Formats: sequence, structure tokens, C-alpha cells
Amino acid sequence: MKDRELYWYLLGLKSPWTVRQVSLDIKGRRVDVWAEHPEGQFWGCPECSKGLAVYDHAEERIWRHLDSCQCQTYLHARIPRVDCPEHGVRQVHVPWAEPKSRFTTMFERLAIDMLKECGVSGAADMLGISWDEGWRLMERAVARGQARKEEKALRRIGVDEKAAAKGHKYLTLVCDLDEGTVEYVSEDRKQQSLEAYYDGLTPMHREGIEAVAMDMWDPFVAATKAKVPGAAEKIVFDRYHVMSHVGKAVDRVRKMEHKELMVAGDETLKGSKYLGTVKYFV
Repeated sequence: MKDRELYWYLLGLKSPWTVRQVSLDIKGRRVDVWAEHPEGQFWGCPECSKGLAVYDHAEERIWRHLDSCQCQTYLHARIPRVDCPEHGVRQVHVPWAEPKSRFTTMFERLAIDMLKECGVSGAADMLGISWDEGWRLMERAVARGQARKEEKALRRIGVDEKAAAKGHKYLTLVCDLDEGTVEYVSEDRKQQSLEAYYDGLTPMHREGIEAVAMDMWDPFVAATKAKVPGAAEKIVFDRYHVMSHVGKAVDRVRKMEHKELMVAGDETLKGSKYLGTVKYFV
């Protein structure tokens, strides 16, 4: 009896759910817990919350929970389904996990903290899960965060590409320069990659953009000019790329002048390749 009460608390179960059985496998370092509910219980439709009787139960599912007593802990349950007159047959929500997740909410919370500290591979090794499971946990966390974000007008944004893998594969990133947050990520670095971000903004929000910092990548320039009103006056090229072009221009002029001077036997510009570049960057 005490072990069932203990795991009722450890698993974060709520009425009407109770613990029917606890099985401990010392050799396998595993604890399995079975949850159940009383007959005649009414459940809320997940769409409209209307109280309904049980229609049937889904097949038994298993959720990974936080380790207990140095053993991996798993929760077993058959989730009730209701037949809503408006929404049809739906599986009810359970208090210990989100829909379609194979992990309890408490486990996901720990996993997210570990993912933030050591990445997918390290967190997966310490949690005893696969790399794919760790990646899906991170994707779910990002999706929840995106869903909670309030729509806001951005005044100054930064656009850049980031190498995602070998073979010239890139991502397009949009950041809020005032808050220092990543607002948008898209595959590739084409014009459509950035236009999709602008298309997700309201006309008022696009109008409210005051500055767009970027390098001189033509697709980003074209996308901004096509979607942001007055973009020609709002695009701000980053200093590194501007000065890189200036340095190359200075070097071309130096080479031309050096050739002309050498014909006359003047070696004034010999060994001066980096002097102009340093001067302009300073």
C-alpha cells in the first residue's frame, strides 16, 4: 500500500487516477507502475471540456518518468476515450504527460534543463535515451515556447545565414536586435527563406520595421526590398562586409599603382599590401 501511495506522489498523479500496481526489477534496475481510474468516471472532451462517460480505452501506453531509487521508472496506463457529439471520439488528456509524448512532464522538464547545458548527445547519454528521442524532446520544447510567444512589433532586426552541416547547407536566422532573441529560423538561404518570415508579419508590423542589419547577400536584400516598405532606407550592411569590400578595392588600386611605379623604377608601394587595409579598419 505504501509503495502505491509513494508513486502516486512521485508520478504527480491526480484524482481520479490511482496506482494499481508497482513492480520492482532490482536486477534490471527498473520500476514499472500501473495507473488506473474508477468505473463510472466522467471525463472532459479535450476539445470543448464537456463531461462525458467513457466510450472505450486506448491500448496501454508506457511513459518514461524520472528515475527512482536509481532505477528507470515507467508509468503504464490505458487512456479513456470519449464520444463527443460535436467532436467525435477523442482521447482525454492525462495529468502526467502531454498528448503524443512518451515521457512524463517531469521527465521532459529535467531533459530540457540538461539539453540546455550539454546538447543532445550529452543529455541523451545521461538520461539513457536515444539521440532521436532527445532531439524530439527539444523540438517539443521549442514548439511550446513558440506557441507561448506573444505577437510583437520588431523595430530592429538582424538577418544572417548559419552553416548547418557540411556540403554548403545553410539556415536563415532572424534576430530581434533589441532583445537579443532568435525570432525565426528557416532552411536554406534563398530569397524565399527570408520572404516567408516577412509574410508571417502583419502589414503594420512590416511597416514598423526601422532597420534590417545584414551582410551583402543578394537574396536577403531582394527579399527585404520586396516585403518591407521603404527597405532601401532601412537596410544596414554590417561593417565587416563593408570594410572587406573597401579593403579589396584599395588593394586593387594599390596593385595598379604599384605596377605603374615599378615601370619608372619607383618601389614606394612595395610591401604595402596590408597598410591600406589596416588604416581603413582603424
